Amino acid sequence: MLLGLPYFDALLLFGAGLLAAAANAIAGGGTFLTFPAFLATGVPAVIANASNAVAIWPGRLLVIAAYRRELARQTKRALRTGLICVAGGIVGALVLLQSGDKAFLRTVPWLLLIATLLLLFDRAIQRRFGVGKPGSEPSWAWRAALTAALFLCAAYGGFFGGGLGVILMPLLSLSGVRDIQELNALKNLLVALIAGVAVVIFIASGAVSWPGTLVMMAGALIGGYGGGAAARHIPAPALRTVIIVCGFALSMYYFWDIYLRPTKG
Repeated sequence: MLLGLPYFDALLLFGAGLLAAAANAIAGGGTFLTFPAFLATGVPAVIANASNAVAIWPGRLLVIAAYRRELARQTKRALRTGLICVAGGIVGALVLLQSGDKAFLRTVPWLLLIATLLLLFDRAIQRRFGVGKPGSEPSWAWRAALTAALFLCAAYGGFFGGGLGVILMPLLSLSGVRDIQELNALKNLLVALIAGVAVVIFIASGAVSWPGTLVMMAGALIGGYGGGAAARHIPAPALRTVIIVCGFALSMYYFWDIYLRPTKG
């Protein structure tokens, strides 16, 4: 036993955190590894999602540190969008805690499928909305619509968060961010803020399975350093393809397990 966990469960959670950190460094999609790993160890769905968020959050801070110069060039925008995302993240996290395991489980296959599709078509989404390309400044009404959309995306991030970065990239581009590096920096900051407020709420609510969370966190931190460095030698398209295939496979499994399995009634 390790921290009260069977060795196999501890190894599964540690490995999921390690690989997820590497995957996030290259192509994103780490949630497809970490959330199902918690479910596989018998953790209830809501606690699994909360524990997953807590375990991988410290690794997000390392990314922000790397982008500190790009963020310093857009302090006002980061503050404005950050406040919106904090509010949305709080709403999403509270909705998750009130949903209950059964209700949340029924959303899992849909959330995984949507996140997988967003990852699959992220390049097309970015081309469609002109990520990194110059364009005219949006009107006041357009800014208001984007603010509402940003709040809803943040609420989704506090609730689940899979594929959140893919959603935010084109949205932030539409809000006027032109430089691609500044765009990526702001996206990473907002994802960390959304996850951060959710983490605080999850911990305060006692919705975290700490033994598994600490084991996964150790794997994620190591993955952020060594695993992330090793992952740079893996072709990004290959890793991206693996993540997408896993996302579809997990989506289909949970559709079958939750909606179609005969014993579920």
